[in-house]
Amino acid sequence: MDIRQQLPLEQQFELKVFEAQVRRLSQEEAHELLIQLREAMLHQTTTFREILKEAWGIDKNVDVTLSLLTDG
Repeated sequence: MDIRQQLPLEQQFELKVFEAQVRRLSQEEAHELLIQLREAMLHQTTTFREILKEAWGIDKNVDVTLSLLTDG
């Protein structure tokens, strides 16, 4: 199944506009854009992980466990 068809119409339109912009880029500009997009994706992943850790209280448990291991 085409992923685009699963997107809301607003996002399908946004993707179409982005696609048109990318097609006008030089190869060097396209490479730079890909690098920037990957950096943004990695940042987003890290941010989501941090939000989930905080929401689930994972960091707190790890900190307590680490302090028990180092103090004992």
